[in-house]
Amino acid sequence: MTLAAPAATVATDGPPPTRRPRIRRHRWFVPLAFIAPTLAIQATFLFLPLINTFVLAFTNASTIGGGTFVGLSNFTTLASDGAFWAAVGRTFLYMAVAVPAITVISLSVAVLVNTSVRGASIVRPILFSPLVMPMAVVAVVFQYVLSSDGLANQLLQGLRITTAPVPFLNDSDLALFSLMSVTVWKGCALYTLILLAALQNVSRDLDEAAQLDGASWWKRTLRVTLPQVQGTTTLVAILAAIATLRVFTEPFVMTGGGPGSSTETIVLYLFQRGINPGTDAGYASAVSLVLFVFVLAVAAVSWLVSRRDRA
Repeated sequence: MTLAAPAATVATDGPPPTRRPRIRRHRWFVPLAFIAPTLAIQATFLFLPLINTFVLAFTNASTIGGGTFVGLSNFTTLASDGAFWAAVGRTFLYMAVAVPAITVISLSVAVLVNTSVRGASIVRPILFSPLVMPMAVVAVVFQYVLSSDGLANQLLQGLRITTAPVPFLNDSDLALFSLMSVTVWKGCALYTLILLAALQNVSRDLDEAAQLDGASWWKRTLRVTLPQVQGTTTLVAILAAIATLRVFTEPFVMTGGGPGSSTETIVLYLFQRGINPGTDAGYASAVSLVLFVFVLAVAAVSWLVSRRDRA
């Protein structure tokens, strides 16, 4: 009886095959566990107050509690409130003056800082220093600078430009524009930084081609550089418009809404009616909802304008 020879083992070159690691599937709630702290903070400090404001706007509640449902009574009162619409007019005037000034100054400064000139590294920290200062501190400083015996009047009288102190904060015609100058000074630092970042991402090829064609620096800036940052410029204008609609610290700290009510903005009017000295939380909530609509309207118009420009 003949036995069959065992089959020869075929040798293979290379390392033995490795098993692909098994992908471990997590349960659906694991990702939620990681974002739960952020969601909790957002819900506590953003969504719940927003819902509470919406509910209070239809009640006669006060800041110390209580209140009953009154329907649209707060909004009908608001529609005939002359003081509120006067505050709306001052706020939109504030926006109409401050936003173009912030946009033009920030863009001009960003273009100059982006230019390779001697001393630019020294100028940049000085220009961006207002960015790190709280608005309340800036308002207190400018309250002293613009006072009757402040630095501004001392300079004007020392240079023989004026013979008497200029009532920057005590004159009803000058006070609002004095607050605008503070907003422009503080806001330009942030928006200059945003525009400078956009300018540094602009392609240099087109600028060099225009320079070879004999275009001056002014023409290259207007026709080559600025069109490439048009989207960022629009964004800066939108952010500045929303910020000026919500302006509060400057009039609250520097003038308290005075003289009279010449510097009372929407947010300051809301504060005085709902918190101090007033306690009408329901009416103040209605004002805040109207302000929210104004902000949405400004953002929507700005978005439509920017979309048309891109098209």
